[in-house]
Amino acid sequence: MNLRCCILFGLLLLPPGLTGGQLSAAPATEILARLHWLGLKQISTDTNAAHFMSVWRLPQTASLTAQTLDKFSRWPGGVATNAASALLRPLLDDLVSSESYLELRAPTNLQPSTAPRMPSGLNPQLFLALRLPADRARLWRTNLAAALETLTGVHPVPVGDGWVLRQSHAPDRIEFSRVGEWTLVGFGQDTNDLLSEFAARIARGHAPSATNFWLEADLDLPRLAVLAPQFLSLVTRHSSLSRLHLTATGEDGNVLTRGAFSFSRPLDLPLPPWEIPTHLIHQPLTGFTAVRGLAPWLAALPVWQKLQLAPPPDQAYFWAQEGVPFLTYFAAPLTAASNQLAQLAGRLVQNANPWLATNGEGYFQWSTNLPGLVWNGALILSPQIKPSIVNQQDYVLGGLAPFMEGNTNPPPAEFLRAVLSPTNLVYYQSEQTGARIEDGLFINQLFRLIFHKPQLPDTSAAALWLKNVEPLLGGSTTFVTQTGAEQLIFTRKSTIGFSALELHLLADWLESPRFPHGLHTFLAPPDKQP
Repeated sequence: MNLRCCILFGLLLLPPGLTGGQLSAAPATEILARLHWLGLKQISTDTNAAHFMSVWRLPQTASLTAQTLDKFSRWPGGVATNAASALLRPLLDDLVSSESYLELRAPTNLQPSTAPRMPSGLNPQLFLALRLPADRARLWRTNLAAALETLTGVHPVPVGDGWVLRQSHAPDRIEFSRVGEWTLVGFGQDTNDLLSEFAARIARGHAPSATNFWLEADLDLPRLAVLAPQFLSLVTRHSSLSRLHLTATGEDGNVLTRGAFSFSRPLDLPLPPWEIPTHLIHQPLTGFTAVRGLAPWLAALPVWQKLQLAPPPDQAYFWAQEGVPFLTYFAAPLTAASNQLAQLAGRLVQNANPWLATNGEGYFQWSTNLPGLVWNGALILSPQIKPSIVNQQDYVLGGLAPFMEGNTNPPPAEFLRAVLSPTNLVYYQSEQTGARIEDGLFINQLFRLIFHKPQLPDTSAAALWLKNVEPLLGGSTTFVTQTGAEQLIFTRKSTIGFSALELHLLADWLESPRFPHGLHTFLAPPDKQP
């Protein structure tokens, strides 16, 4: 589901941003987004894709894919009619199975903005190329023309073996053509330079990409946020992230994902020596995470400021133990942890307990027996946070269940080597993704109950997919390193490219009643609860 969603989301999200405003003379342009997807047909021939394809061939994957494509067919710009959707729906199957190339350009003077709507007078150009056999190309030619006529009321004019649709607002020119094995679609003003350039390259015998990556993407996120304002809160308001380069391919039977994150200003990440609380972390583990450089980020978060815990920790550790699903814990160094937690308990009792009384379950209380902060009445959970001392340093230790004392089996040596060896490591995670999927199915549904949120229905396509994909998922290992003052490098080796938490979020998103907006947990009506 995941790699395909990247292509579909990029294709169907961007065209709505191309509407509105009168067009001016076309200035110089630069690339805002470039996506190359190899397509499942070619990926399936890669010997490293056998495990990945076993997930794709599940009946539950087919059901979830069909449901998602049905939803996408009803949402190009949020205006698709039933007639247009029926025409567009069979075309989306080709975006999954066939090689495709997507590029978006905009004027060089397009600057990031906090405006809630796209500025007028822009001239973005969008271009899509698909490597299709002749019969599928003919289907694209007829169905896309008919769908656009249904949506715009304008009849496309035949040109050669393609057509051109002209209208009085942006994009004022939509065109379709065929060059060799490639089907080309362009959106823009007057002549689409991208389409012309690609057609010329194909005529000279050049493929769109010289790499064999399954997926390759380059994104200029702040400028994309101008064309798609729904990105604003995620990018320009809360991050200095400026560019993203992402690749995914097969290696040793797994999916190898790499990303380069570039920022518009120095990160100023403090990377203090790791202080892993090995006396608290015990085997057998199904997941372990270590992260440092947290202090500046936490200090700037409004939710952290409300907790009034200072100074914020600069590193934290998370782990899950094998057994019942709720053996999930965290630890972080915190100055004067006992006093600070006692003060936090007083604030939560005063401010959070009234909210829990009407919006959730249970209540916060300071336990002198623990001693620590406990959340009583949270159904079958027993969340608690308590102070702990490790190597003469104060830590805060928390979990969804009471901490298991007396276990002396230390964390695996390979975890410790992976964290301690690189000097520039910012984030490390290792997990058994299948086991964490199973844990998450219990934990997420329980928290939905606690906070009176709709359950993800057990019979939904996404929930059934999670349950059936879980036995096929092996380990996942992720590294994030700082390679420059303004750059982070992300590397992950996994079964299908995503961690358990990300797969749960993906399922929640795909079941959203307002897809592709929001999550099911927050948007489904309360009467959907079983």
